[in-house]
Amino acid sequence: MHLPISELRNVVRGFNQIADDSNWNRFRDLPWELHRPELLSEGQKGAVSFVTIVEDHLPGYFQEYQKLFPIETAPNQEEAIHNRELFHFTVRWGLEEDRHAQALALYQINSGIEPSEEALEIQMIQENLKDFSIGFSEPVQVFTYTLLQEKATQMYYQSLAKGVTEPVLLKLLSFLSKDEARHYAFFAQMVETFIRTFGEDVLPQIEEVVFNYKMPLHNTMKDYRRRAIKMAREAPGYDRNAPQSILVSLLEKLAQKENIPAAPAVLKMAQKIRERLNLKITYAS
Repeated sequence: MHLPISELRNVVRGFNQIADDSNWNRFRDLPWELHRPELLSEGQKGAVSFVTIVEDHLPGYFQEYQKLFPIETAPNQEEAIHNRELFHFTVRWGLEEDRHAQALALYQINSGIEPSEEALEIQMIQENLKDFSIGFSEPVQVFTYTLLQEKATQMYYQSLAKGVTEPVLLKLLSFLSKDEARHYAFFAQMVETFIRTFGEDVLPQIEEVVFNYKMPLHNTMKDYRRRAIKMAREAPGYDRNAPQSILVSLLEKLAQKENIPAAPAVLKMAQKIRERLNLKITYAS
């Protein structure tokens, strides 16, 4: 079930119009003259190491999108055009996520977290060699999954920054969280457009993702659970259920808008998610 090409084009162009004015240079825009790596705690160093690996798994994420939205092997011309239009987003998104991975790797090297570039490359490639799957194949599910992933990452960077005093890392986290916020906004608009277009037909697919969501690499990264727990401790106020809460808020707001024929069903699903996941805190979407 794909969006009409005209609807997809509007969302993709809207994202890229903003993205083209949102560049930062991973090599020149960090204030290295203010660098104070001695201000980093061991926990913060571990958090940077963890998120570097997650961000650096971009080849796996990108390959999954290419597999799910092929151009050369699309079953028909219309779907090939759809997937080519989506590629305008995917390639820009990939560029920005790759910038995140390399900027974090450079920070590790310059801060002495992992002073050997060769050793760091080995760590990262060991994860890249492992298979990755989103776990869903329907387009609206892929976009819902990535919505949750992008919002979780954005909120983690913002929470981590609250405890950081090292100036270069603070600036880097600001760059990263702003990019992730734009990525989230794209996927939120995609999910909303699916609901506007297909109504109740897509709601069970969205619900399935929400109830089965897990962060990337949870089942492939060595010591993932232990490292994820330690990582969360370094981020004051971080709530791992916040992305689901934000999605629920988005759904509730959508149900209140005009021209949403599936509004009652959307509201019912939002309430079901809130109750089943015990989402007591409401976040702005």
